[in-house]
Amino acid sequence: MERWADAVLRVAYTWSGSLQDAQDVCQTVLLKLLTHPERFPDPERQRAWVLRVTINCCKDLKKSAWARRRVSLDAASDAAVTMPEAGESPVLEAVMALPEKYRRAVYLRYYEEYEIGEIAALMGCRSTQVSTYLYRGKAKLKIMLGGSYGQECFSD
Repeated sequence: MERWADAVLRVAYTWSGSLQDAQDVCQTVLLKLLTHPERFPDPERQRAWVLRVTINCCKDLKKSAWARRRVSLDAASDAAVTMPEAGESPVLEAVMALPEKYRRAVYLRYYEEYEIGEIAALMGCRSTQVSTYLYRGKAKLKIMLGGSYGQECFSD
């Protein structure tokens, strides 16, 4: 650790651009080095192996789903989530008045923009069941909203 930690941390920082990510990569690389079964014949080969593993870990981190979907705390505070208020929209009020299974399906599909398969996984049911909930929920909404109000919002 004393021999490689600084070099690995510097390389990881230049590749990731984040000290926290570089520290995570450094920890991963040092663990791989400790658990690596074969011994190196000379220090140059060990150095090359350590740097190659460091770069590969950085690449893996950058292409991971976690890294692609995260944002910094500064960016998150700028894009504060605002939940719609029920009193603001008669459509949202009607959606919230639906029976629970229809409300969940309609809300997840049209407000959170999940796909039907994702909703099925979230609700613990089949995709066909979610499609039925959406169909029946939209039919109830049409009746509750008096026919054509907001119909363009719920077209699939």
